Order: sequence, then C-alpha cells, then structure tokens
Amino acid sequence: MAHLAEPSAAPTAAGITSSVQLPLNLSDWIEENRHLFKPPVSNRYVYDGRDFFVMVIMGPNARNDFHLVDSEEFFYQLKGDIKVRIREGDRIVDHLVREGETFFIPANVAHAPVRPPDTLGMVVERRRPPGEREHVIFYCDRCEALVEDIDFDCADIVQAFSQAMLDFWNDDARRTCRNCGQKVEKPQPVKPF
Repeated sequence: MAHLAEPSAAPTAAGITSSVQLPLNLSDWIEENRHLFKPPVSNRYVYDGRDFFVMVIMGPNARNDFHLVDSEEFFYQLKGDIKVRIREGDRIVDHLVREGETFFIPANVAHAPVRPPDTLGMVVERRRPPGEREHVIFYCDRCEALVEDIDFDCADIVQAFSQAMLDFWNDDARRTCRNCGQKVEKPQPVKPF
C-alpha cells in the first residue's frame, strides 16, 4: 500500500537523503523567486537534474541573439504570448506561441525567443554532456549576415548565456557587421507586440 509523503524529505535507513523532491506549487515558486528574474535572459532553474533541466523564463527579455545547441528544446507558454524566431537558411521565420501552447524545437535549429512583459514560460532542455558546445549567434539587423557565432561549453545556462551576451555587446569590434558595417546594438527589454 502506498503512503503519502510528509512535507519534508527524510533520510533513508542508510542515512542518505532521498533525491526525490516533493511536488512543487509552480505559482508559489514563481512568486517567491520573482525578484531573481533579470534581463537579458530572465531565466531561473526550477529543476536541475542529471538528464535534463527545467527553467521558468519571465518576460520581458532583452536579447537579439539566436541560440543553437545539439539537443531539443520544449517550450510551454504559461502566461501571455511570445514569438520564437527561427533561422531557416538565409531567412528568419517568426512563430507565435500563445498562452497554453507548446512549441518544440529540434536539435541544431537556431532560435531566438522574444518575450514581452508579463509573460511566463517553461522550457525543458537536455543536460549537455561535458565538452558539448553551445552557440550564441548574432546576425546583422540590416543585412542579416552572420556577425558572430560565440561557441562555448555551457556548464550553467543561467550564468553563461548572460555573460556571453554582455561580453559581445561591450566590444565594438565584435558587434560590427563585416558585410555592411552596421553595429549590433545592445537590446532593450522587449515591448508588447
């Protein structure tokens, strides 16, 4: 016969605390952590497991990069509507993801989530094995040429992404398009669309 778990995890007979976490009230967790969501990415881990992690991402974000990784991503839009920009060949295709909808991004597809104010989404991603590379990619707003592909080992997505973006925006040479001379500007938080 099954028993209901008590509110706190208890050590096992061997003295090891169970790794199973109690159910989480997501709305309460978001309110308790609301002050930690900061642009440019505005994301926080809800679960950080061995095989995958789950993040809640709050709008507005302040991004003009595309993300590319050799794994899939699953989006569930909790509140409000977002736009996910996909790089398909030489063009950018926008996909509107409405509140309550899910969106699946296959591996190796460059994408850029655009999150207006007061939006909340959940994203599930596979944990990257050591040595697997991530990409933060910037394209020119004027001619859409590649400006920079930042290729790095991303051990902690919450910290590493923001730092990669800040380093790029703070270097005029790196953010200048070699094709047309346009500078990729540091974006402001996204406004409603």
